Amino acid sequence: MEAHSGGSKDPGKQGPEKKNFLWIKQGLDPKSGYVIFEHDLKYRGQSIFDTGHRVYAFLKKKGLSWQQVVDMDLSMEYLVIRVPPGEEDRTLGRILGYGFPEHMVYYIFKAEEV
Repeated sequence: MEAHSGGSKDPGKQGPEKKNFLWIKQGLDPKSGYVIFEHDLKYRGQSIFDTGHRVYAFLKKKGLSWQQVVDMDLSMEYLVIRVPPGEEDRTLGRILGYGFPEHMVYYIFKAEEV
């Protein structure tokens, strides 16, 4: 899975990957942690992961990489954020403070301990 980070690529110009949740899970590096947000496009019809959202300034400031993924078959979109091992819960808490809707579903994938 190719991820974006604050300085490497402009995710707004790249656009989201048109894949599915299984593709996301298969692409996760077990040495890293991840916070994945899921949004049902049937609920609100349009993306809530607009690159103008203030959460992206936080991601850039922290040097975190991310990827937007859209599952066209299920009308779902995902924001996959790669975080340092052990920082999954704290990063989730910080991101939730940036104004995502209450109905937002999220997943945490903890890094494997080595």
